[in-house]
Amino acid sequence: MATIGIDCGSAVCKGVLMQDNVVVYQCAMPTGWSPKEVSQQILANLLAKSSLDRRDVSIVATGYGRVGIDFADRSITEITCHAVGASYLMPSVRTVLDIGGQDSKVISVKDGKVFSFQMNDKCAAGTGRFLEMTTIRLGVTFSQFESLLDAGLDCSINSMCAVFADSEIISLLAAGKSREEVAGGIIHAVAARAVALAGQVEIHTPMLLTGGLSSLDKLRTEMSQQLGIPVEVSPDSRFAGAIGAAILAAQYAHT
Repeated sequence: MATIGIDCGSAVCKGVLMQDNVVVYQCAMPTGWSPKEVSQQILANLLAKSSLDRRDVSIVATGYGRVGIDFADRSITEITCHAVGASYLMPSVRTVLDIGGQDSKVISVKDGKVFSFQMNDKCAAGTGRFLEMTTIRLGVTFSQFESLLDAGLDCSINSMCAVFADSEIISLLAAGKSREEVAGGIIHAVAARAVALAGQVEIHTPMLLTGGLSSLDKLRTEMSQQLGIPVEVSPDSRFAGAIGAAILAAQYAHT
């Protein structure tokens, strides 16, 4: 059976097509101004790759833009989908830390199901949007930002508010701090924000990092150091929500 999961986040829309519980195709595009429009593009892309028709697949939507995806068979919260997707990527996972475009969440998982969770969706600090603001201020691309981290330098960034942190970065650069130092300080601050959120649930290992920032190895290692436990990542971590949605689409198709 073929299923599609679409995780339409505030920054990036992700989609996966699964057959017989195996991820066959995946696709990601910037969400832009219309979650519905980009979700339709994701669907068309996945169907074209697989040579399937809409009638051949069951679809579950999740994420920030799920309410606008009217072609989906079901809409399910990202908390549930991330727990299921993370358990697919790491069957033994007990804690999921997801850092998205405009929110972050920590999910305690037991037997592949949500045990408890905490979510920060009121402040951009510690999210992908916060990092995007930083790269603009530093005048670099995301990949160039990653290269800055290779220097292993940092500086203290005290503000946990995205707006005030931006002002602090301006002051640090004016005071002579290098871009490498500021980049390292930002990663330290983002990790501290995530660790503070994680402390609001009962943490068990293994812990899996998901979301768009999961590709930043420096962030993963920084969180591991601050938490005192290993933080793992999967090559498909950014697709965890979409994978969970596709798995749930198969389950609901049989009910």
